[in-house]
Amino acid sequence: MKWEYLREEEFAPAIESSGGVCVMAVGCLEKHGQHLPVGTDSIKGDKIVEWAAEKAGVVMFPTTMWLGDVTASHSFVNADKTRKLGFIGISSQTLLTVFEELCDEISRNGFKKIILCSSHGGNSAILSILDRSHFYKKKDYSLIITRAYDFTGDLQPKNMLERVKADPEYFSMLTEEDIKTLEHWAETGTGGGHGDFRETALVYGTYPHLVAPDRFDAESGQRISRLVIPEKFGIGGYQAYLVNNKNVYGGYPPFGCTETIGQAAVKMSVDRLAEIFEYFKNYDDIVTTIHELNEEQ
Repeated sequence: MKWEYLREEEFAPAIESSGGVCVMAVGCLEKHGQHLPVGTDSIKGDKIVEWAAEKAGVVMFPTTMWLGDVTASHSFVNADKTRKLGFIGISSQTLLTVFEELCDEISRNGFKKIILCSSHGGNSAILSILDRSHFYKKKDYSLIITRAYDFTGDLQPKNMLERVKADPEYFSMLTEEDIKTLEHWAETGTGGGHGDFRETALVYGTYPHLVAPDRFDAESGQRISRLVIPEKFGIGGYQAYLVNNKNVYGGYPPFGCTETIGQAAVKMSVDRLAEIFEYFKNYDDIVTTIHELNEEQ
């Protein structure tokens, strides 16, 4: 069920039938090489969440395509020269305010189990802060943060291939050539995680017409070593990521990726996410314990 499609009189029955679950896809607008659109994270996440919500019988809140953490892009003053057009960077403070107020409004309408499904790796930090601040302010609803796909690395070609061999009927859409492609990538690895084979597959499985295979290798997806911090220090940080990923593309050119491989990846993701939705749909303790915590504080 999609929130925006419901008539006012349909909300009460929808809250009841969904177990009070409302889900939201959280992506962003940023470059993913030159072969995928800047809305990659938002559009694939939106469609996977939509199909999973439909399967689980829960309500989906309208996806806000620009609501995601690519804050640093606000400082890209020479975006046209550095090939970084299309980004929308909102300050962390504004993002937190918008997330909180949206969740408060969803709760005010009667949904007390709110699941945010991130389809952009850069959202992890801000969603973690949102989750923790939730308890500081004693909200009357439960906030659950999950990924929209690739929950335990299951979309890595090696892991996907193991699933295919174990249950070929589930993956009946795959051709022999697709299997050979997965075997190749299982050996080499994808070379990254941003605009790589996996993300390309997910766009193929949701919006295939937006993939530009002739642009797979238009730019390099390999990191440079402009800023070098020894791995033994265990220090990462956004500065090193920005400096060393000039093309905002991390991975080998995803040659061989097809729409059918994308359909398989999306099917796995939808089924897993629907399972999560169904669990919380029938698990009311997730809300009752919020009230218990509020009384204890």
